[in-house]
Amino acid sequence: MKSWLNKLLRYKRLNLLASISRVILGLVFIYASIDKIAFPHEFTKVIQGYDVLPDVLVRTVSIVLPWMELILGTFLVAGILVKESAFILSGLVIIFMLASGIQTTRGFVEDCGCFPEIGFLSTSDIWMILIRDTLFLILGIFILAVEIIKSSNDISDRVN
Repeated sequence: MKSWLNKLLRYKRLNLLASISRVILGLVFIYASIDKIAFPHEFTKVIQGYDVLPDVLVRTVSIVLPWMELILGTFLVAGILVKESAFILSGLVIIFMLASGIQTTRGFVEDCGCFPEIGFLSTSDIWMILIRDTLFLILGIFILAVEIIKSSNDISDRVN
């Protein structure tokens, strides 16, 4: 009985940590989207500056990406489609990290355009950008892993 109770308590702590991580990551992406949605022309210039997309896609990405960040961030905060949202947002973080790396190898070290320029998450230090994005990626993967574990436990409970 004691072993079962300890497992339950650990599971509850894991769920609490995953919920806190989910809200934090969701709020980060909501925060990141607001300035981009409010000033789409400036965000289009940021994407053009990366010079990794064909011109025909730049405008579409500059409009769609902030809304994806807002919607998926809201889903995380609300606990809706958590596994899917965490997966997509983790993928976006990887893409952002690759784009920052490409810019750095080209000699362009400046703010990535991810957050408002005067915001607390904004920086032009490439190492801080990579550390920040790595932390976001860890949160996303952790949330995704917990959701996968929970869904596999739900399946095994139904089978047994």
